[in-house]
Amino acid sequence: MKQGFHSARIAIAAAAVAAIVAAGAQARTLTMATDKVGSTFNAIGAGLAKIVTEGGKDRVVVKAFAGPDAYLGALQQGEVDLAALSASTAWTSYHGKNRAKRRYDKLRILRSADGGVRLTFLVAEKSGIRSVKDLKGRRLTAGFGGHAVIPRSMAGGLATAGLTWDDVQKVPVTGAVDGVQALGAGRVDASWTSYGMPIAREVHARIGVRYLPIEPGPKSLAALRKHIFPGVQLVLTRAEPKIGLPEDAYLISYDSYLASGPELDGKTVHSVLSALWDNTDKLVKVHRGLKGFSRERSVTDIPMVPYHPAAIAFYKAKGVWTAEAQAANDKVVNAK
Repeated sequence: MKQGFHSARIAIAAAAVAAIVAAGAQARTLTMATDKVGSTFNAIGAGLAKIVTEGGKDRVVVKAFAGPDAYLGALQQGEVDLAALSASTAWTSYHGKNRAKRRYDKLRILRSADGGVRLTFLVAEKSGIRSVKDLKGRRLTAGFGGHAVIPRSMAGGLATAGLTWDDVQKVPVTGAVDGVQALGAGRVDASWTSYGMPIAREVHARIGVRYLPIEPGPKSLAALRKHIFPGVQLVLTRAEPKIGLPEDAYLISYDSYLASGPELDGKTVHSVLSALWDNTDKLVKVHRGLKGFSRERSVTDIPMVPYHPAAIAFYKAKGVWTAEAQAANDKVVNAK
């Protein structure tokens, strides 16, 4: 009797171990590449990782880099599974318009988000700088070793006021977070930032900051698209004095992406997208930059790089992959 009971216990324990092993085999630990801690895209990546980990089968670990230039090679080679990045970075990288002049043509979109990121120049409130024109002769952050797209973006922002890099004093910094920190330390008069960026909030709490409005209109938009990339938009942003926007203002905006390389297998892509789709209501509450990750905007009609084939299959099944989306995706693929 005792022997039978003991054997049954062993059988149950073995079955439990087998179940755990089987469950572990189904799950994966994925890496999510993001910008430096304190940046908007680090917050976006962390939010995406949190929702996928909590709502799906996979565990996503965030790995922060100095900027996209530091991780795109790893993403291209499949050494990093996922990345949270802007449509601007995706476009410049895909077309080889970076410092290395290297094309990262294996970038693929898993999910798009509508204009969750908004950008402009950031200044100290006490500086008296109220417009982009006021930046003439001032000390601006420059260089941005990990972010090839930021100098392009700043050149576009300056161009909306008829200015160029020759009209300002360039102060080299290594990244977006470092630039805002330099502003807080008084080493520069202005830096580039995304609206509501965590480090910008920290600096605002210490010294008070102001986001500069971008002059709207066809000329400004043309200048931005010339200097940055074709997907730039100008979006009216409502005032939030508590974080440094005292009045309604137009800010630069473009889509955000959850991206991967093409080698990420279809089952994993489906698993990640299912977790995000099923928990979208939780996702959009995590951070300001994630509010654009609605189900309706998962598929964009203006992709800057192609969608992953498994993502296309997923969105077709959900009924949101349209003929327009297919035509836009084909255009990107054929333009390669």
